[in-house]
Amino acid sequence: MMKFSRCILALSAIGSAIAAPTWNSSTVDRSNLTIALIRTPPPNWPLPLTNYNYTGITFNISECVDAGIELIKDAKASGSDAVVFPELWFPGFPKGSDSHYNFTRDYLPSYIENAITLGDAQWNRLIAAIQAVGIYANLNFAEVEGDYIYMSQALIDPQGKIMHHRRKLRPSGAERYFFSDGVAEDLKVIETDYGRWGMLECGEHLYPSMTFNMYVQREHVHFAPFPCLAGVGDETSLWWENEWVNAGTLSVYSVLSGAYSFVAAVGATFVIDPFGSRVAHINANASFEEFPMLYYNLNTSGFNSSQTYDVNGQASWGTLSQIVDSFPGYVPKVEGEFVKHKNVSIVYLMTGDLVIPS
Repeated sequence: MMKFSRCILALSAIGSAIAAPTWNSSTVDRSNLTIALIRTPPPNWPLPLTNYNYTGITFNISECVDAGIELIKDAKASGSDAVVFPELWFPGFPKGSDSHYNFTRDYLPSYIENAITLGDAQWNRLIAAIQAVGIYANLNFAEVEGDYIYMSQALIDPQGKIMHHRRKLRPSGAERYFFSDGVAEDLKVIETDYGRWGMLECGEHLYPSMTFNMYVQREHVHFAPFPCLAGVGDETSLWWENEWVNAGTLSVYSVLSGAYSFVAAVGATFVIDPFGSRVAHINANASFEEFPMLYYNLNTSGFNSSQTYDVNGQASWGTLSQIVDSFPGYVPKVEGEFVKHKNVSIVYLMTGDLVIPS
């Protein structure tokens, strides 16, 4: 049975330093989980939402981390147990990378230089801030490892430990021209003190190759960061940037997974319950200064963490086998090129020679 949940009004940033708590799992109140969804943009990011012109913009990961640390502190000071950042908030989503503003030539090299590497100085600053206040954090960031750049997510516990780290399985659209692929094995749901948590990014919620194995694992809380979401009536937004399309997508996800879905995005931000209904929301045009976050509170004491799958569910081995067995006979059963793992060399990207087809 679903437990009572309630929305807490979005609050202005508090900005004050707070003392390090004495956090331990034995004091967790499962009847009272509060999650803060960041909706304010990172520093040095073009506004309004559908402005793709980077003229005069300089990426600066140190400034992004400074801002992120303040938001982490503010979320905790406001009573939150977890904080969720939008997709690629560190150092900012490269919107308009396929536009006529020559992003890949003029800005991509600097973007790569301002990505995070796990264990580097900027990463360690974020971890130290999380540990200092004692909060769960869903970090969403551009990650460099070796010769590749990835669209990455990490779930960090209040002690600063990485509970799960993954990379977007197949970056969407123009993203895949410069971000390398993640791996399907990282589609995992993690047990926490507040039930079973999982995460995907943006367009991954549209595709069964990403969603099905997550449905199977019976999440309770799902983090669904998007880079930005324009309002329903914003005709300047691309289809995937619009709240209307993605609210429907996340409603389906919540129903099939049985999870609360928490959608953090610059602009429109919302929460969907397991019945597919939107239960909390801030409009895209709401002030970022007045409403930097959306807070939502729910009772997790009724979550059954012993049920990690359902052999009789809509997402099960049985339903997957039925799909495979009934696959249209006239369609060749070949892998094709699309799902093959794709890597893109940073050495090449730094030349500025990449041109994304229009």
